[in-house]
Amino acid sequence: MKRIFIQFTLLVATFSYAQTQTKVENVQQTSQNSQKIILPEGTLVKASLKSEIRGGSMKVGDQVELILNQPLVVGDQVVVAPGAKVMGTVTEARASGVLGRKGKLGFSLDYLYLDNGQVIKLIGQTSKNLKGSGVIVGVATAVNPLGLLIPGKGAKYKAGTVFEAYIAKDTELRK
Repeated sequence: MKRIFIQFTLLVATFSYAQTQTKVENVQQTSQNSQKIILPEGTLVKASLKSEIRGGSMKVGDQVELILNQPLVVGDQVVVAPGAKVMGTVTEARASGVLGRKGKLGFSLDYLYLDNGQVIKLIGQTSKNLKGSGVIVGVATAVNPLGLLIPGKGAKYKAGTVFEAYIAKDTELRK
């Protein structure tokens, strides 16, 4: 009987030790997983145009697609890899016209889309407002009346052009 009691006591002690170790490991894993990664407000985001855009072919409200150019780093950890999708919206667009009227093109950088489906709000705007000079058109008109048909320069951005935006507010990144 004494022998059975000792074996039973050793068995219970072994099970309780194993349970304690499992709980400690679970707590350690939970604390490691619960470390929040915050992407701070004002973090610089550099993105490049996926394709060329022109003031004459865009209209206000059209979407502009860009690609994250550089990784976003918090501390020493890369939290968003290059290649993530960035979307913008055209805020101003006008084709060039006759009489040397130059084109306009402006857009805002609105959102950064992460692979896990999370969307991060951005702040950033760019504009190309080409200023025209009537002197060239005036001289061309004096020489030849067809000078009135001289078109202005169109506003455009080439594919790969890099633009800057900033994270709008502190954002906790989901895993």
